[in-house]
Amino acid sequence: MFICVNVNGIYLLDKTGIINDFEPFSKNIRPAVKSIIKLENGKIPYELKQIMERNLDLTFISEYELKDKNKFQFLFPSEAGKLFRENTSDILGKAIITESEFNKKQKSMLQELARLKVTSLLSGKDKLVLHAVYSLNELDETINLFLERIREWYSIHFPELVETIADNKNYIEFIIKIGNKSSYQQKKNLLSYEPTFNDELIDKSLGVELNTEDISEIKEIADLIEILYKKKETLESYITNLVNEIAPNTSKVASPIIAAKLISHAGGLKELASKPASTIQLMGAEKALFRHLRTGADPPKYGIILQNPDIGKATWWQKGKIARTLASKIAIASRVDNEGGEYVGDLLREDLLKRIAEIEKKYPNAPEKKEKERQIPRRYERDQKRKFDKSRFKKGKF
Repeated sequence: MFICVNVNGIYLLDKTGIINDFEPFSKNIRPAVKSIIKLENGKIPYELKQIMERNLDLTFISEYELKDKNKFQFLFPSEAGKLFRENTSDILGKAIITESEFNKKQKSMLQELARLKVTSLLSGKDKLVLHAVYSLNELDETINLFLERIREWYSIHFPELVETIADNKNYIEFIIKIGNKSSYQQKKNLLSYEPTFNDELIDKSLGVELNTEDISEIKEIADLIEILYKKKETLESYITNLVNEIAPNTSKVASPIIAAKLISHAGGLKELASKPASTIQLMGAEKALFRHLRTGADPPKYGIILQNPDIGKATWWQKGKIARTLASKIAIASRVDNEGGEYVGDLLREDLLKRIAEIEKKYPNAPEKKEKERQIPRRYERDQKRKFDKSRFKKGKF
């Protein structure tokens, strides 16, 4: 028996197109549309359950791909479905509705269906991850710009500090708490870390003296950078909690921040789950990949996942193999998260660590580097100069 659907309800037909059973949708538009959305998502709505209860011994052929494979077979288009759409009079008669009423109802339901689908796209929590990661990236860019500026600015007063304090947060703290280098002796106890330079560095400094107004302006920029650092920390905490909620398996395997960046780069959790492991491995390295395809340069081995500590701490000849393994585990984890499956993050993480240990044991030494022949970029292959062939041309008049 065949299951066919229109805006009136759900019909049960035989292979000749004769209607054997019918269950109408609710008279209210929204519940009816929600039943159609359930069918599209592979779920069984109330109306179809009613038909199944009245026909317990039957199996059905449906034009919607339903998850209950024991009871439903997917086939689109079906012969009964074609006949169903052609026999308009029988359909309207069974639902006791006129053609004008049918057209009006169809228009209303299509409008509501479109509205609910747009709302469902916007309501996904993975979309929150997208914007949170975008904000995190923009914060990083802003912080880096301000850091570059303030290091050059403060170097006018104390140029030796740039190489002495490499950590950016410590550098900013020095500016905020010490300010003028001449007050270092009185205020050095305010610092949360122990500076590595001695007093002679300040005495022999080549920097010029600045007045109170100049120092205060530099301090205000340093205060702003400190505020941005604190905001970055709170945003990372928010992203971690959010990703642990919507993608716990991917978060466990890849780490929360990397999982969030992968979801953001893919455009959502569903989009990430649909990608193969090889694509996940290179996400974030598209420019290097296109450069390889265009010019013949070395292909990239990893993208965003390079930030994972398991890859970062590995030796250079093991990084590619570990990246491949990590990407395959992320692919599995994202699919489980997308389908709402059970938590398997710990198992996947354990398998990943075992595989990393095997790689480290199997490849303990660096391979010999092969000398590569210089490759001519592909875009220049067609531009190679051709030798002039005199034999192709004859002397005399043309």
